Amino acid sequence: MPAVRLSKSAERWFLTRIAELAEINPAAARHLIDRLERQKALLSSFPGMTEKGILEGTRKVSMPPLVLTIRKRNDIIEIAAIRDARQKDALTPTELRDAAHDEEADDRQQTDDESAGSRF
Repeated sequence: MPAVRLSKSAERWFLTRIAELAEINPAAARHLIDRLERQKALLSSFPGMTEKGILEGTRKVSMPPLVLTIRKRNDIIEIAAIRDARQKDALTPTELRDAAHDEEADDRQQTDDESAGSRF
């Protein structure tokens, strides 16, 4: 069974959120830590049990209220990122380019509409 570990950035993100939660509800913070440990054990046994992620080679793990992004690196399952489930998925570079193109088109259309309206 492969080892499961958190990337440095995922660990920082998680520890920051746990510290914030522990100030409000220490029992909830402990419960979330326990759930992450159970999830790591499951991933070690069944690394392919989750849906494919947006980026090639990643998988998305739902662990409400969190979403984990995992990948396999050097025979280790790495939790590369953790985010709040309310956050949107990260965009791939192609999606970022397409979104920027769509915004430019919207801006051009708005400028054209404003120009047409000022002629009357």
